Amino acid sequence: MQFALTAKLLINMHDLNNERAEEIRRVPLIFQTKDGYRLVSEAVAVSGVMLKHWHAVYLARRAEELGVKLCPLCRRGEAIRVPPPDALSIEWLHTDEKTFEKYVKCLKEGTEESLIELCVGEDVHGFLRTEPTLRRESLVKFSWLLPVCLEGIEIPPFRVIQHSRNIREIPKEAGELRRMQMPYPRSYADGVYGFVSLCDLDLTGIALTLRKQVIDDNERKRRQRAALEAFIPMLTGAFGASLARSLPAVKPLEVVAIVSKEAKIGFPAPVHPMYEDYFQLNERLFRSFAKEFNVDLLICAYGIGQPIKEDKVEIKIVNDPAETIVTAIEYLGLSKV
Repeated sequence: MQFALTAKLLINMHDLNNERAEEIRRVPLIFQTKDGYRLVSEAVAVSGVMLKHWHAVYLARRAEELGVKLCPLCRRGEAIRVPPPDALSIEWLHTDEKTFEKYVKCLKEGTEESLIELCVGEDVHGFLRTEPTLRRESLVKFSWLLPVCLEGIEIPPFRVIQHSRNIREIPKEAGELRRMQMPYPRSYADGVYGFVSLCDLDLTGIALTLRKQVIDDNERKRRQRAALEAFIPMLTGAFGASLARSLPAVKPLEVVAIVSKEAKIGFPAPVHPMYEDYFQLNERLFRSFAKEFNVDLLICAYGIGQPIKEDKVEIKIVNDPAETIVTAIEYLGLSKV
């Protein structure tokens, strides 16, 4: 059971990757154009770390609604997997002493099986414990959110805005003014952006060290469903920095979910939407995958493509971005778990 996602979004006034103190992050990119290739030395981009963090947050929220097991950290919205036990306290985790001691013991001495059983966060997003060494690779992977090269538009269009403090009354003493919040700059950008993601649903609840399923089938299906539903808020830009005061103005342009019930081996990474012919390339790529491994394949597309059904491969067109995810969940038989 495998899942892949590509999304192309029109995003205005965003500060999504304000991970550094000075300003929004910019990276060098090479774009393919009609005349060859074009180097843009400073293109605004959002890191895959940021996308992965927000998927983990939405995964935990949905998992709790579905009754899926969560560790104390994921339950309170902290996307920190297998933290150093010495950094934890009962007060910080807001839990009782018995639960706290059990959690710390699992962090210190637990096997991959026990940590997977403990929490969907460690299961789906992986973890690394340094002492004693234990590692689980993430089942979900994200590219960077990268801009699409638009003819006649300079990359990147961005601006710096100075936010001023709000003073309700004139201070009586000079010292009061210094204690108030000072003006601060923020960078905002616009553009058409794309990202891709992979999710190896087949390994959910499976200890990679033993290749053994360590949770029951119902728990496993609920975790798989939560992992897919966590993508839905991200389709309208609910990820990244500064969401409280600059939730970006987003319009989903093209969303494509690719799913297989029979595939055991992981999907190849889809071609990124920053390339103009990405959909045609992905259609050929995944058709070849389905043929080579003799598995079923559903490509559910919004805003692009034509409906086709040949042998075990189907392209289905939907009228809503979120419907791509919902259709994938129904196709995998996870909608009623």
